[in-house]
Amino acid sequence: MKKSVIVIGFMLLAILVAACGGGPAPATPTPGAALPPVIDNAAIKAEGKLEPVQSANLSFATSGEVTEVLVKEGDTVKANDLIARLRADAQQAAVARAEAGVAVAKASLAKYQEQLPQLIASAEADIQAAQAQIAAASARRDNRASIASAEAALAQAVLNQKQVQDAYDDILKHPALLGPTEERARLMLENAKRATQAAQLRLNQLKAGSMNDRANAAEVAAAEAQLQAVQANLDELKAEANDQPNPTYAAAVHQAEAALKSAQTRLADTELRAPFAGTIAQATLKVGETAAPGSAIIVLADFSGWQIETDDLTEIKVPAITIGQGVTVKFDALPDVALKGKVQAIGQLYQEKSGDIVYPVKINLVDVDPALRWGMTAQVTFAQ
Repeated sequence: MKKSVIVIGFMLLAILVAACGGGPAPATPTPGAALPPVIDNAAIKAEGKLEPVQSANLSFATSGEVTEVLVKEGDTVKANDLIARLRADAQQAAVARAEAGVAVAKASLAKYQEQLPQLIASAEADIQAAQAQIAAASARRDNRASIASAEAALAQAVLNQKQVQDAYDDILKHPALLGPTEERARLMLENAKRATQAAQLRLNQLKAGSMNDRANAAEVAAAEAQLQAVQANLDELKAEANDQPNPTYAAAVHQAEAALKSAQTRLADTELRAPFAGTIAQATLKVGETAAPGSAIIVLADFSGWQIETDDLTEIKVPAITIGQGVTVKFDALPDVALKGKVQAIGQLYQEKSGDIVYPVKINLVDVDPALRWGMTAQVTFAQ
């Protein structure tokens, strides 16, 4: 009896162990075997804000009294449409003066160009006069014949001196001729020497040039310089006749046009124009107010398209995002609306947000809904 009870007890214990999971032990993994990959099926999501495809805060570039406001909130405008205007009496007067300055400068240039044929003819006449002056002065300066004559006179004087010197030397050889004969011969020799010296001096003066010769040389040099100046002037006049502007008149026109452009810029600064087509989202400007430069007074937006901007993608998530990747967008304010979009841009520069490194991402909505409003919170799910 006891043996049967013991057997039954072992059977019940075996059943209890099996019921408690006491089955065969799991097989021990083989060392070095590859572990199965961990698969994360969670989609990448981010939160962002809805914004129009283009927007701008508009302001005047200068200060002044607002005299005209041509739009109100909700109005649509085209690119370059006038939105508002400041008082511009001084700027308009400055433009008028600058326009007059341009007209005067251009009129002076036109008048000068009309006179070019006469100026060219006058310059050509000046060249002829300078050439004639050079020729006359050069002719007066030409003393080659006088130099040749002086050289011949010197040669003759030298010859005469030699003959007289020889005769005097012969007299000295005969003592009987000393006395009056020797004195006469010596006097003739001295006169011959003086004649030679005088001939040499005359030749030297001619070669060096007399006062008149030097004056003639200076006159020639001055006439040649005048000829060069007149020729340069003629060359400039002929170049201007061939559509090369005169530097003085061209500079005057350029300066006047620059002054006009500056005045027109200052006048344009008194007008506020739309940089692109869109809708006036906000307008705080009123006639009679004083506008401050750089102070935003008009918000212009292009609601023809929408985009989501998010800075919710961390450095862990952003590598899985690519340009053109599809997304699904839902809005907190529109729980039943789900729109399609595509990734347009991924920021290259990181930001820090709540201790995380994040990158801005811009998404273009492919679908639109009339209920969308600027600033709505959007939940973006990136397609995998």
